[in-house]
Amino acid sequence: MSSSPEPVVEHHVADIKPGPVGRAELRIIAVWEAVKGALVIVAAAVALKFLRLDADHTIDVIVDHLHLDPAGHTSRILNQAADHLTDTRPVLIAVGALAYALLRFVEAYGLWFQKSWGWVLGIASAGLYLPIEIVDIVRHPKWTNVALFAINVLVIVLLWRNRTRHQRAIN
Repeated sequence: MSSSPEPVVEHHVADIKPGPVGRAELRIIAVWEAVKGALVIVAAAVALKFLRLDADHTIDVIVDHLHLDPAGHTSRILNQAADHLTDTRPVLIAVGALAYALLRFVEAYGLWFQKSWGWVLGIASAGLYLPIEIVDIVRHPKWTNVALFAINVLVIVLLWRNRTRHQRAIN
């Protein structure tokens, strides 16, 4: 007896194929992540603008406006304070903010275009915050801490639900 080989069915594992409701959920989460990335970039830009102002010029304006002696004690203190602003901390803050925003944009892209790595990244990034948020709720029981915790749990549940739909479609 000869049997014909079974047809090979290829599944494209790199894409999620949720139903219309699941697709809307993924897109809402994608927009949320992109907005968080954009807000971090704006906040970092504003912070850097205030931290990286031309310190010498600003000190000169303050000294002149207050009619202080440019070689005096107060001017020297202001100049020393300005010198501390030129250290690497603002640069590290900017690099960290850009890395965080890039992660959010990559995650948003993956979720918007329904890539399987997008929901994995989404579950992982939302899950990383849960222990921190639990500690915040215990130490500072505020409604904002509880709300942030609930939003991250909701994101994880929605992404997990779409993941299981995707796995059933593959199997």
